[in-house]
Amino acid sequence: MDQQRRKQLVTEYQQLPRKIGVYQICNLSNQKIWIGSSLNLYGALNKDVFILNMGNHACVPLQQEWKEYGEQQFQLEILEELKLDEGESLIGMVPLNVPVNHPMNKRYKNELEELEQKWLDKLQPYGDKGYHERKS
Repeated sequence: MDQQRRKQLVTEYQQLPRKIGVYQICNLSNQKIWIGSSLNLYGALNKDVFILNMGNHACVPLQQEWKEYGEQQFQLEILEELKLDEGESLIGMVPLNVPVNHPMNKRYKNELEELEQKWLDKLQPYGDKGYHERKS
């Protein structure tokens, strides 16, 4: 792929509307789940799969079972998307010069944390049911 085509594809990707929400990675062999959330759902899912395939995921038990069972034994699913206000759209990646504590990022980050906690409470992905550890 030549550099101009690559640049065009990157630009097109950055213009796609981002989905915000909560997702799960489910081990089909034992039904254990990992729950995650992101301001960029598809980017986060791609990142998790890439990191798992590289063998460097932060969740060691998930990483071990990914290696043991293989990628084909895992299912990725979006559990819930955060609804944006009418007429509002988050396009592309968050620019590097926008601070993490920017009001829009902070607002959605807080809502996203609450949404993720809702799914953690509902699915209880601890012990034999998942890869999370309970917070003390």
